[in-house]
Amino acid sequence: MPAKRVTVESIGSYFESLTDPRHTRNRRHQFLDIVVIAVCGVVCACDRPTAIHRWAVGRAEWLRGFLELPNGIPSRDCIRNLLLAVQPDAFQRCFQQ
Repeated sequence: MPAKRVTVESIGSYFESLTDPRHTRNRRHQFLDIVVIAVCGVVCACDRPTAIHRWAVGRAEWLRGFLELPNGIPSRDCIRNLLLAVQPDAFQRCFQQ
């Protein structure tokens, strides 16, 4: 089967079926913005939330071309908390699409 070309703009659409596990209070960042940042960071060899955050900060202007980022780049703690809270099986299914 030939590989499917995925654009940065479309990454979020693969994860729309995921449930946002965060509490409704204090949501400063959009769920799919964080997911796309995490996926892009991992694809670029980031192995921890701190590395993902640093990668995103260094590419903030580029990311703003694809993501809304109404409150800027999420902190490493925000990225970490989301990655710990999301259901691994559901995330893997979305990622495999």
